[in-house]
Amino acid sequence: MDQAQRRASCRAAGELTIVHVSDLHSRHRRHLLETVIGLQPDGVMITGDLFDGVQSPKPAFEFVAGLRNADLDVFYVTGNHELYRQDVAQLLDQLRALGVTVLENEEVAWKGIHVAGVEFDAWPEDIRFPETEQIRLLLVHDPYKADRLSEATASLILAGHIHGGQWRLFHQGLAGPGHRLLPKYTSGLYRTVQGMSMVVSRGLGDWMKIPRICNPWHLPVIHLLLPEAGPMAEPDALKSGHEPVKETH
Repeated sequence: MDQAQRRASCRAAGELTIVHVSDLHSRHRRHLLETVIGLQPDGVMITGDLFDGVQSPKPAFEFVAGLRNADLDVFYVTGNHELYRQDVAQLLDQLRALGVTVLENEEVAWKGIHVAGVEFDAWPEDIRFPETEQIRLLLVHDPYKADRLSEATASLILAGHIHGGQWRLFHQGLAGPGHRLLPKYTSGLYRTVQGMSMVVSRGLGDWMKIPRICNPWHLPVIHLLLPEAGPMAEPDALKSGHEPVKETH
């Protein structure tokens, strides 16, 4: 069974598989492209800092071009490091030319769900999903912005930015951007203040010279279980065995 047939089979079974890429910082990651393609996802969601404020953008473009050459749908929102660059507008245009869906405070329909994205310098309250019973997937860079949203805003939020807390001890990150100590959102599946589900990636790159300790690269793979009929599963379904999202690593 080829990739297109497998994806069609999964969708027929009511499941979408997405790979969550965050904070690559335009680094070369050995076997990353082959790993993502080998997972045969329906799409790849990039939640910011694909590029870096000082690094050459070439490795990032090579990675994205490889995804598109494999006929993978790619969605992208900016992070803070893109905004450090004077050529950010040109970088986004080049992504669009590759066929990437660059989400700038907007929402699109995709394979039976709705996907929205918030630019780093915008606020997620500006996003308006349509009235729908379909899954509403929201991409943001900074997970702390999710706490500003009401419970009904999104079915699932994807975020990065915190780099797992840089040093991890006993499953807790110690520091994050903005001099945050012991950040509450660092890795994996969370509930926001308002009760929404959120998956935070530890990322695939570095944001400062301090090395990552006990904090390996992170490539979440998320399986969205599409509702067959009726409204999207309530948040408590995550605990009941009928979860609307499953995360693997």
